Formats: sequence, structure tokens, C-alpha cells
Amino acid sequence: APDRTMRCSSLAFLRQRGSAAIFAPAPDSSLTSFPPHIRVLGSSLVGVARPPKQSSPEAEWAAASLTSSTANVAFRSAFGVPNGAARRWYDARSSPLGRGRFATPVLRESEDMHRSQVQYFGFGGDPNKENNQLRHNKRLGSGLGGGPLGEGDDESNESRRSGLISDRVWLRYGVLLFAGTEAFAWVRSEQTKPESEEQTVQNWSATKEVGCQRYVQPEDVDALKKAVEWANFYGKRLRPVGSALSPNGAAFNPEGMLSLGLLDKVLQVDEKAMTVTVQAGARVRELVEALRPHGLTLKNYASIREQQIGGFTQVGAHGTGAAIPPLDDTVVRMTLVTPGKGTLELSEDSDPETFRMARCGVGALGVAAEITMQCVPAHRLLEHTWTATHAEVDANHDAWLQAFQHIRYMWVPHTDTVVIVGSNPLPEGSEPPEPTSIFTEEAKLAPMVALLKEVAPRVDPTGLGFGQLRDELLKVAPLELQHVKRCNVAEAEFWTRNAGTRCDWSDQILGFDCGGQQHVYEIAFRTGDSPAKNTRADLRYMRELLEMIEAEGIPAPAPIEQRWSTGSKSPMSPVSNDGDDTSPGLHSWVGIIMYLPSEVPAERDKITSAFKAYAARETELLGDKYAIRTHWAKVELPDGELARKAARETMAKRYPVDAFEAKRKILDPNGVLANNMIEGLLGHTSRVKDGPSVLDTLMDTLTYPFRYVGTIIIADIANLSDALSTSTGGAL
Repeated sequence: APDRTMRCSSLAFLRQRGSAAIFAPAPDSSLTSFPPHIRVLGSSLVGVARPPKQSSPEAEWAAASLTSSTANVAFRSAFGVPNGAARRWYDARSSPLGRGRFATPVLRESEDMHRSQVQYFGFGGDPNKENNQLRHNKRLGSGLGGGPLGEGDDESNESRRSGLISDRVWLRYGVLLFAGTEAFAWVRSEQTKPESEEQTVQNWSATKEVGCQRYVQPEDVDALKKAVEWANFYGKRLRPVGSALSPNGAAFNPEGMLSLGLLDKVLQVDEKAMTVTVQAGARVRELVEALRPHGLTLKNYASIREQQIGGFTQVGAHGTGAAIPPLDDTVVRMTLVTPGKGTLELSEDSDPETFRMARCGVGALGVAAEITMQCVPAHRLLEHTWTATHAEVDANHDAWLQAFQHIRYMWVPHTDTVVIVGSNPLPEGSEPPEPTSIFTEEAKLAPMVALLKEVAPRVDPTGLGFGQLRDELLKVAPLELQHVKRCNVAEAEFWTRNAGTRCDWSDQILGFDCGGQQHVYEIAFRTGDSPAKNTRADLRYMRELLEMIEAEGIPAPAPIEQRWSTGSKSPMSPVSNDGDDTSPGLHSWVGIIMYLPSEVPAERDKITSAFKAYAARETELLGDKYAIRTHWAKVELPDGELARKAARETMAKRYPVDAFEAKRKILDPNGVLANNMIEGLLGHTSRVKDGPSVLDTLMDTLTYPFRYVGTIIIADIANLSDALSTSTGGAL
């Protein structure tokens, strides 16, 4: 150093330059001549290098650079400082403005050091000189005897100096080891990761959308297994997804998704046992056509036939029929690819407990690769449609529920109208009757067309069907109570004129048009042991729900759909029978709805907010009273810690959550198949990610150089492999 005493303005560097300060005191200077904050920072982060007494300024610089480089690397990594630490010298006796191209104002000891960034990270800043000296002594190893370097005997100084060098060596090679390990792990991860792409996925109603970083589409079961193994080994989320139809985006996960769309083969049809084995990506529509030549069909169907069989069963999809179970209960065997236990073959004869839990496991216990389902003989259904008043429903409900194999009610809010749709198998040997209806199609739509001409005269109704007319009507004022009431009255009249019969194959009758884009919230609750032993909780629930809508002026559009099913033996099904209950159980499903007829984001947001309030009010008023369980494709993870805690407590009351989590710990210990919905409602709240965490961001920053180097290494390996292969004539 040109002067025997000096000051180094480290704070100025941190604030203005973003660099670490490396300094070396002159041979005969005392460390105590430095300001306290410099002594602490220098000894703990960057390090103080003291060259031999007979040395040149150049040697001092070299010693400072060599002995401080490793700590400087650590400093830059910890604080995100750019590469290239600036080295500055300051003369304590010079002007406060400094000199030269790197001059920075010198901070005097009298200035407040507590504002320093260094203070916040716990590396100094105590204005008390004695405390600073004490910290400094501890950092330099005062326990070995003596004060700071430059004081005490040469032997103790040498001992402490050796300790500092040893610490720096360990730090240097520790950093190198960490870097090497990280780089190797990343390279290995990149070499073995499944082929994927970034993709934006949207659900059927366009109410949920996710930008997925890693969208994997395996072409065969082996590729599926490798993808799951990779995700588990490297702790990368890879959530299985089917057709992405669920209103709540149950399968969505921004980190990674595993699409089964290419695993869509029908593997085997056993006509004698009346079973079919399919890959999980096969769609319901395709499966029906594959079964038709064999004279078989599924027991029941949901409203939409674009669902994949995997998602169809995993979320507990259902049709309607008071003596028919949900679709998960018709699964008799499955191949489950799990992160923790590999590939499992499950059935009632092979690990029945896991089998039942996994049939309706919401994709959280494993990826259903192959599924065997129980079928029934293909049959036609004769469907009857009519309307009734609330009083007529109350008088005939028990008889209707037992008279029809499939039955559903469509309640029209703010009216006294209920639409009943019931169907039974056409007797064997009977000829399908022609459809019967009093009104023509034009006459059926006339009430809705007339209202549309009144409220939206610029809209041409020509060629519009029922669902399109309803959308155009609601688009005028979707949240205005009186307008929605008028729309519901027109819809009720449409259904009154639509009374009649029709006959077709069961898959054609049970599937129906759900309308346009919409929000749906569907729940289920027990209403007896069987249709003959109905407690009538189903009608009481509807009465209270409709009264709530009227009393609170909710602009609820039609319909509120009510369906029935037996219970399921799958513990995580919304209609699982409790405990050792041996009765089939009778459960009612009720779904409320609000349509999204507008493409304007602000209007859609208003409807979304109104619907959330509508669903929350239903749950608040009737949830505990009827012990409702929400359909897995319609349940939402609430916002806010208190709301999530309440939702978890409710889940624990309704489902065997502890048993489910115990299975998850075995089958998916790292939670790679889950997403925020699963973890937030059933799993580990610590795994819920509302966005990139501070730790994730820090790790991304720290590991970026290693990822960059890893990419180069992979490219070099590929080039070398190509060169060797060429030189050996393809032998490699």
C-alpha cells in the first residue's frame, strides 16, 4: 500500500459498484487502524491477507487476490454480485471526494454504520468499537490466544494465519465439490429426462388455463414408466392429465404434466366375462364404438363422451341411476405406475385396499396406465321427458325414483317448473318406437326466440339452437336478476313444449348437451340406503337451496341438475359408503351453474366472482347439515390460509384423509404426481406453491452457471459421440 494507514469504503462499493472489496494492509500497519465495519467485513467475508514483512506492493496485491478469491466467490454467489470484483485503494488522509477514475466518497467512523447492507446480513455494523473488536477477534481465532493479527507473539499469529488458510482451502474445494455435484446432477437429469415441450393447456369451459413448462406425452407404457421414474428421482412434478375437461383444472400443474392422450388403445374385450381392458388415454366415445361389435357397453355414462377413461374414473365421474354406481366402482382391475413402488397390478384379489383407494385416487397415488372395466350387454333406452310442479315432484318422487333405471331432475330457479327426464331399457325383441312430440322444433324454440327479439333485436335468431339461444339471451345481462328470471321462464316453456319420448342406444340417450362455457359446482350427499328407503333428504336439500336463491336474490340460471347413484366402494369417492355399511346406499348429486356467454374479460370476471359467492353460500348454508362432498372435478382450493385450513378440516371429516396420505407416502413419497389442489386439501401445505418461492429463485440463480456449463457438456458429448460413430463406421 502506498500509505501505512488507509481506509476502504466497502459500503460505498456495495451501494454504488455492487462489488466485493479486497484489500491488503501494509506490512507494518495495524488492523485496528481500519474502521470497525471494514475489519468485520474483511475478516469474515473477503479476508485479510498479510504478506511477509519484506514485500512489494505487487506481492501484497497478489497475496490479497490469492487468499481472498474463494471467499470472494462465496460473497458474490450469496449476494448476486456480478463477476469481476473491483479492487480499490483509498487514502485516509486524502480528500473525502477521493481521487482517480474509481474514486468514491470515504465514509468516516463517525457516520452511521447501521444502514449498511452488511449489517442486515449479520456481518457487522455495531458502532461500539469494543463489540466490533470482540467479533473480529472471534472470527480470527482469538480462542487460540492473542488479539487480532499484528498483535501477540509470532507463533500464535502464525497459528491463526494457518487456520485462516485452512478454512479458505476447505471453502474453496467445498464450493468446487458443490458446483461439480450440481453440474453432474443437472447433466444427468438433462440426459435422461423424457421428451417434453412447453404448452398452454385450457379446460373445456375456458375457465382454467395453465402454462406448463414440461408437457410430456409418452407414446407407450415403457415411456410412461421412465417419465415417472425420472420425475421421482429428480423431484420434478409431473401431474397426469386426461382430456383436461374438469371445470376446476384438477390435473393442471405449471411445473409438469403427463398427458396420456397417445395411450389410447383398446387392448382386450372379454365377451364371456363382459369386461374390457383399455389404456387410460382411450376416450369414452372411442371405447363405445370398439365395444359395439361385441354387443357390450358401459353401465353408465356421464354427460360428456370426450373424457379419457383414466380421468373418467380417477375423479369419480358418474351418470344417473338410483341403482347404478359411479364409473370408478365398475373398475375391476388396473395397472398403476407409481413413483415409489414401480408398476403395480391391482384388483380385488391383489392388494384390494390399495386397489379401492387408487380407483378414485385423483391421479395422486399413481398413473393409471391400463384399466379393466365391467360392461353390460348393449341396449337401447326409451326416454321420457316431461315437466312437473314442485308439488307434483313431492307427491311422485319415490315412485319415479324406483320406476326408472336412469332419472334426472332439472330444476328451473325462480319458477315452479321441474324438468324430469327418465329412461328404461327397451324390452328385448321390441322395435324402437318413433319419437313423439306435440310441437315442432320451431314451435319449441318460439318462447326463447320471442324474448331474444325483444331484448336483443340486433341478434338474428335464424339457425340458433336451444343452447345458443340461451347464451344470447343471458349475454344481455347475465347478472341482472329480473332479466335472468325472464330467461328462466322462457326456458321452462321450451321444456314444457319439449315433452315426449325418444329411443336410442344407451350411450346416445345418456349423453346430452351441457350448453356453452360455464362455471359448475356439484356436490353429493347420502339420502338413504336404497330407492325404496329414501330419507327424502334429496328433496329437502333442493327446497332449501331454492329458498336461499329466492331470499338472497341470486341471478341463478337454469338448470340446477339433480341426479342419483348408489354408493361406491372406493374410499375417496364423493359417494363412498361410510364404515362397514353393506347397503348399496342412495346418494344425490346436485349441480349449480352460471354461464359465461361473453368473451369480454371484465364481464367474465364479474360472473366468476358472482358464481364463487353463489357456491360459497350454498356450502355455508347446507354443507355441514347434509355432509356434502364436492365432485373432484369441481372442488377448488380456496384463497387464503384460513379458508384453506377450514377446507382441509372439512375434507378430514368427509374422507379417510389419513389413510389416503399413508398410501401416498408409500406410492408417491415426493409428491411428484400432485398439484396445489391435492397438497392444499389432502397433503402437505408446505408443498403448495402460489408462485416461485424465494428459495426456488435463489437456487435458479445459483445453479444457472452449472446449467449453462451442463448444456455445453451435453453438446460436446453429442458431438464426440457423432464423431466416434462416424470414425468407427457406425459401430458406436
